[in-house]
Amino acid sequence: MRLTQPATHPAPKYRPEIDGLRALAILPVVFFHYRLPYFRGGFAGVDVFFVISGYLITSLITGEMDKGRFTLLEFYVRRIRRIFPALFFMLIVATAAAYILLFPVDLLRYAKSLLATAGFASNFAFWQEAGYFDVASDQKPLLHLWSIAVEEQFYLLFPVFLLILGKNARVRRAGIAAILLLSFGLSVWGLGHDRDAAFYLLPARAWELMLGAILAAGAVPALRNAAIRECEAGAGIVLIAVAVFGLSPQMPFPGPLALIPCLGAALVLHGTQSGNSVVGKALSVRPLVFIGLISYSLYLWHWPIYVFSRYVLFRELTGWESVVLIAVSFAAAVMSWRFVEMPFRRTVARIRLLPAAAAAMAAAFGVGAFASAADGLPQRLPLRLQRILAEQDDHEPRIERCFPLTARDVEAGRPCTLGAAADAPSFLLWGDSHADAIVPPVEQIASRAGREGLFAGGASCVPLLGVTTPAPTCRPFNDAVEKLALSAGIHEVILEARWAKYADGEPYGAEPRGHIVLRDDQSAGTPPADNHAVFARGLERTIRALTQAGKKVILVASIPEVGWPVPAVLARRALARDRGTVSVSFAAYMQRQSFVLAVFSRMHRLYGVTVIYPHEALCANGSCAVSLNGIPLYRDEHHLSVYGALRLEPLLKGIL
Repeated sequence: MRLTQPATHPAPKYRPEIDGLRALAILPVVFFHYRLPYFRGGFAGVDVFFVISGYLITSLITGEMDKGRFTLLEFYVRRIRRIFPALFFMLIVATAAAYILLFPVDLLRYAKSLLATAGFASNFAFWQEAGYFDVASDQKPLLHLWSIAVEEQFYLLFPVFLLILGKNARVRRAGIAAILLLSFGLSVWGLGHDRDAAFYLLPARAWELMLGAILAAGAVPALRNAAIRECEAGAGIVLIAVAVFGLSPQMPFPGPLALIPCLGAALVLHGTQSGNSVVGKALSVRPLVFIGLISYSLYLWHWPIYVFSRYVLFRELTGWESVVLIAVSFAAAVMSWRFVEMPFRRTVARIRLLPAAAAAMAAAFGVGAFASAADGLPQRLPLRLQRILAEQDDHEPRIERCFPLTARDVEAGRPCTLGAAADAPSFLLWGDSHADAIVPPVEQIASRAGREGLFAGGASCVPLLGVTTPAPTCRPFNDAVEKLALSAGIHEVILEARWAKYADGEPYGAEPRGHIVLRDDQSAGTPPADNHAVFARGLERTIRALTQAGKKVILVASIPEVGWPVPAVLARRALARDRGTVSVSFAAYMQRQSFVLAVFSRMHRLYGVTVIYPHEALCANGSCAVSLNGIPLYRDEHHLSVYGALRLEPLLKGIL
């Protein structure tokens, strides 16, 4: 089975082992996404694809440049033939499914990603979405297209770069090597400064493509000894296996760890280029070659099928369901390859292809813009469901401006004001996103009291002085807020956070697993740190500093965590006409909060702080409510909506 190319430009010699290598890249990606055991590093298959793309594109361009045949127009036409048909066919089907299946807020999110995809900038969109309140990745049907966008940006820029370098092989290799080294350095630097940018954006990923490119440019001479070539290719397979089975999403990636799969792919490409290799023959077996041939379509289809299936089931897939959906993904990929990819590569003339490509991009952009402007088309749903789902967006109105803040924001005087306009702020609300959630009742109480206050909230920043969390911005943020809290005009300081998550170091419910480690100067030499001890020391350190300065301290205990997205669950129950009540066990809440509440009680005894217990308003008769009069009290798994937060007003009215 052979790859077909437009007849006007002979392709480089076909190497079936590269399609076999593509199979070794796509299978781990699919198995990782479907949560199959042992494939925790399957995401590294994307890095293998990048190396392959860099190698093949550079081989194609330099071969034609050396013969005087290369033109940018023909190159871009071939890329359109290769990428557009299967991509936009998938987008048509996925958009129809999104319109039928997704609730408005999810359809709105899908529409924004469709807009970005139409402009081949989805990697930028997902990078910008990777914020504190962003949804989990398995709720984004087009998330996988970030890597397609990276390659498209590479295809747009790299040929121009090669044309600038010219035909001199030495200059070419030097230019490619320079980009490789600069990009790799940026990737390593990005892990400590903006990990999302290092993951999604081309500048920090280009080195992976350049690794393949520098091989194609002849920077590494072919090995003459057949045994050494076999060892080289075999070592490449081993490195890819180490990445697939040894890496995990919790590890810092890409950066240096991405060298493992990328070097593996490079070693295979280099070690099998002689055409007479045992490893190459193993990779050239027909099943692997066929999977490689359909790998692009398989990549396009497997992820939307997974996301939409989970969305409908509203739970994790079982093992058998995963197997069935993987089979469905393969079937969709075969059909797409056979009836979409191949016909366009063979028959569509350039004069028809370019207008069709422009029309497809415009149509995708138009559909995305329409759904975005229509706010996710809520009118598709019954009014009762619209009211329930509206709570997903029922957050503190100024959240985008007021939260989250950084130390620099605090030092620059940018915390938002609360309550009535007065001569100067006289109280401070300090905490994380749970503090932001109670801004509405605090603001109402302050307004009635004629008081003005400030709100300082940091992303995942528990208000504990001298404590370091996994978020590197939190300790400097808290240090800056301390200076604000100790200023002469502030009389009351209200502390609120998702306390138990930090004290126990564990998420809750269906959240992704992972341990949150707290450290302070006393625990620095005794890893692993004892979160309970660090938490207790940090809270006492904070309260002592405030009370010694004459401040009144109010601790607001944890809001009951639900562990599942409340509006979405209630809407689905309403769709199913399930009229039963759902709630959170009060006993489970008290067990989760037992350590925190004991520490709060001690702070009350030692320092006279006021403690507000939200469960007194939200929990009764052995359970904690998640809705009132059919309306959700939460906007997600653990943040109160404005409607829910206002239920706390009777508890808070005496704090000022």
